[in-house]
Amino acid sequence: MIIRGATLFSRAAAFFVMLFTITACGGGGGGDSFLGDPENELRLTLLDPDGNETAVITSNRPGTLQVKLSGSNKRDVVITADVTLGTLIPTTGTALTDSSGIATFQIEAGPERGAGTVNVSAATENGNVTASLGYQIGEQGLTIGYFDDDGMFVEGQIKIDPGTSLAAGGNAELSVVAIDGDGNRLTTVETVNFSSGCIAGGLATINPENPVSTVNGEASTLYSVLGCTGLDEITASLVGTSAQATGSLTVAAPSANAVQFVSAEPQLIVLKGTGGQNRDETSDVVFRVVDGIGQPLQGVTVNFSLDTNVGGITLSTPSAFSDGDGQVQVTVSSGDVATTVRVIATIFSNGEEVGTVSDLLTITTGLPDQNSISLAVSDTFVVENGMRVDGVERELTVSMADKFNNPVVDGTAAVFTTEYGAIVGSCFTVDGVCSVTWRSQEPRYPTLTGDDFIRTIFDPDYNCPSHDASAGPCPDDLGYTRGGRSTITVHAIGEESFVDRNGNGIIDQDEAALFENLPEAFTDHNEDGVYTPALPECIAAPMGSSQCIAGQEEIFIDFNSNQAYDLNDSPAVYNGLLCPPEGDGVWCSRELVHVRDDIVVTLSAAPVWDILLLDGRTPIGTTEFGETHTALISDLFNSPPPGGSEVSVSAEGDCELLSDSSFEVPNFYNQGAYAIPVLTVPPENPSGDPGFLRITLDPVGDSSYTEFFNCEQIVCDGFSPEPPDCDPNNPTP
Repeated sequence: MIIRGATLFSRAAAFFVMLFTITACGGGGGGDSFLGDPENELRLTLLDPDGNETAVITSNRPGTLQVKLSGSNKRDVVITADVTLGTLIPTTGTALTDSSGIATFQIEAGPERGAGTVNVSAATENGNVTASLGYQIGEQGLTIGYFDDDGMFVEGQIKIDPGTSLAAGGNAELSVVAIDGDGNRLTTVETVNFSSGCIAGGLATINPENPVSTVNGEASTLYSVLGCTGLDEITASLVGTSAQATGSLTVAAPSANAVQFVSAEPQLIVLKGTGGQNRDETSDVVFRVVDGIGQPLQGVTVNFSLDTNVGGITLSTPSAFSDGDGQVQVTVSSGDVATTVRVIATIFSNGEEVGTVSDLLTITTGLPDQNSISLAVSDTFVVENGMRVDGVERELTVSMADKFNNPVVDGTAAVFTTEYGAIVGSCFTVDGVCSVTWRSQEPRYPTLTGDDFIRTIFDPDYNCPSHDASAGPCPDDLGYTRGGRSTITVHAIGEESFVDRNGNGIIDQDEAALFENLPEAFTDHNEDGVYTPALPECIAAPMGSSQCIAGQEEIFIDFNSNQAYDLNDSPAVYNGLLCPPEGDGVWCSRELVHVRDDIVVTLSAAPVWDILLLDGRTPIGTTEFGETHTALISDLFNSPPPGGSEVSVSAEGDCELLSDSSFEVPNFYNQGAYAIPVLTVPPENPSGDPGFLRITLDPVGDSSYTEFFNCEQIVCDGFSPEPPDCDPNNPTP
C-alpha cells in the first residue's frame, strides 16, 4: 500500500512504552522500586493475546494482567484489583494466587478510549502491599485521514465534499477514515469529534452531532452554515487517541435582503437628568438583518440615525455589526425636551440602501402633573346600604399622565386615604393607571362630634331653598355637616402644571407666573376646597361655625415633614423637573410636590326614605288635576337613591296618571333629592271611587318604599257633558 503524507513511522510507540510502567509499594509509589515488607512484593505484567508484554488494549485484543506476589506464604492470597478505564474480569475484582504466587485478571476495552490505570493490592501476613500499572485503551498507531479517488490515503486531512468553498447558508460533507498501523481500516467502532470556530460559536452545525461513530472505519457528518462567513478551520479528533485531521472551508458573505425592527425597551424614557428608580433615560432598540429567505445574517453593517434630535437626543453608535442571530442593538439617550422619536436603521443590499424604522419612543418627564391626575369610581357614587352594611365595595381607579399627557412611567405609586369606610392604601401604575378597593365599614360619622351636627331632612331648623316645606327631601344641598358623604383622596409625587407658551418643554422666566400653585394635599371632609383647620377663623374658634365643625378632622399630607400645613406661597414658584437648571431657585424650583385628586362616595341611609310632593314651592298631600307636580325622593341625609334604582307611579280610583309611570334613578354625585314630574287628570268615566296616587321606590340592594297621595276630588261643575252620576241639584257626585 502506498501512503501519502506523514509516514506511519510517526506513530507514538514511545508514548506507550512510557505508559508500560510497573509500580509496587506498601503505600503507593512508582517506578521499579519496591517498598514495604521485603518478604512480600507485587509485580504487574500486562500481556497481549499472544503472550507478549503490551501497554495497549483494544476491543478485539484484550489484555491479561499477571500479578505475581513474591515472598513467603504467597499461595491462596486474595489479590484485589480495580481499573479506571475499561472492564475488569472477573467483575468482583478479586483473584487467588496459585502455588507460584500468581493471580490473573483480564482487562477488556470499553466504549471509552484513553489512558487508564489498574490498581492492585494484597493483604498478606506481613501487611498490605499495593502496586499500579498504566495502560492505553485504543488501537496503537492509529491515524485518520481519507482515501482519494486513486485509493491513496491522505493522512491528517479531512475530506470535504463538494469542495472547500461554500455559499452563505450552504452545506458540505465532512468525512475521515481511521486506519491502524498496518494501513487497514479499523473494523472496531470508534468515535470522532469535529470542531471549528463556527461550530463552537453556533454559526454552523453538524449532523449527526458529536461524537460521530465510525462505520467500517469511516466517520462522516453534514456541515451546515447558519451565520458563518469567511475561513473556518475544522479539526477531526479520534476519541481516545492523539490522531487528528484538519481541513478548512471558506464561506461566502451573505447577501442581506432586509432589516427588521425587533424591539425597543423601554418605549417611554424620561428627560435627561430626571432618571431614577423605574425612570430610564435610555432605551435599547434592536433590529434584525435577514437574507432573502428570512434567515438571520451575521456581520452585516447596520447604520443608525434619528428622525429628530430635538433637545439633544443621541445614539450610542452610528453603526454596528449584526451578531449570530442577525441582531444589532443601539441605545437611544434622551435629551431635555419632551418629544417622540424613531430610530432609522439602514443596510446596503445589492448596491441599494434599504431600511426600516423603530416603534415610536416617547421622551417625557414620566411624572404626573396636577392637571393630569383623575380619580374615578366604579359602579355608582351612592353606595347602597353603605350606612348600615359592612363590605359593600367600590373600585377606585386613578389615571395619571405627565405634563405632555403621556402616561406616567410604570410603577408610579399612588397613595389613597378615605374619610369613611376603609380603602387599600396604594397601588402602582401600569400604562398610567391603577386601582384599589374601598369598602363600607366604620367609621361612618365624625370621630369628635358623631351625628350631633349631621344634617337630616327632619332637623328642627330645616331649611330648603327650593320649597317651603318644614321637612322632607330637598333638591338642594342642606349644607354642613353632610351625612354619609366620604371624601376619598389620592396623591402622588409629581409636578405643578404650567402653560408652555413657546412649546420648548420647560418653564421659562417669562412664563414664571403661568402655573397653578399647590399647597400641601389634604382630605377635604367638608368639601369646601380648602384645608379648613388652617383657616384663621377656624384656628380661632374650631367650633365657631358649621364649616369649621365639618372640617375640623381634615388631615393633610406633610410633604416636607415639618409638621405644619404649608401653602407653598412664600414665594409661590413653579415646582417640577421642567424647571431648567438655570432657573432653579430663581424663578422656579426643581423640587417636587404632591399632585392630588379626590372624589366623594355617598353611603346610603336606606331604609330611611321619604317622598315629598310639591305644587311649586308648596308641599301638598293631594294632586290637582291638570297641574304638573314634583315628587322628591331622598334618604335621611337628603341623598338620592343609588343609581339604577327604580321609581314607579300609578293612579287608582277616580284619578288618571298622564305623566310617565316609571323612572330609573341616574348616577348622582352631588347631594340632593331625586325629582320626578307627576301629572294627574280625571278619568273620562268616573266611578265615584276616591282617587289616589301611589309612588314606589325600589332602591338597589334594599326593599321597596311606597307613599300614597290623594288625587283631586271630581266635581260636576264645568263638565260638559256632565259625568253620568252627577245630580244637577248636587254639584258633587
